[in-house]
Amino acid sequence: MKKLISAALAAATLAAAGGAGAQTVVVERYGHWDPTWGAMPPAPHARMAYWRHHRADWYGHVHNCMVRYQRYDARRDMYYEGHRWVACRG
Repeated sequence: MKKLISAALAAATLAAAGGAGAQTVVVERYGHWDPTWGAMPPAPHARMAYWRHHRADWYGHVHNCMVRYQRYDARRDMYYEGHRWVACRG
């Protein structure tokens, strides 16, 4: 009887560990656009020299600027303030 209980506990432990491992999902968001943020912005324009070397940071930068500035335009990487366009450095 003792062996049967030990075997049942071992099986239950393995089943719980296997189920927990199957439910754990790691999502890498660095450098990716999250669909919950809205429509995916265009890639940085070729003239934007900084972003040629920092492409992995582009989507996070765009999201931060969108949150911070309501009138942000990702194609220009600028936001409209008053009567002028201002570069987003955030």
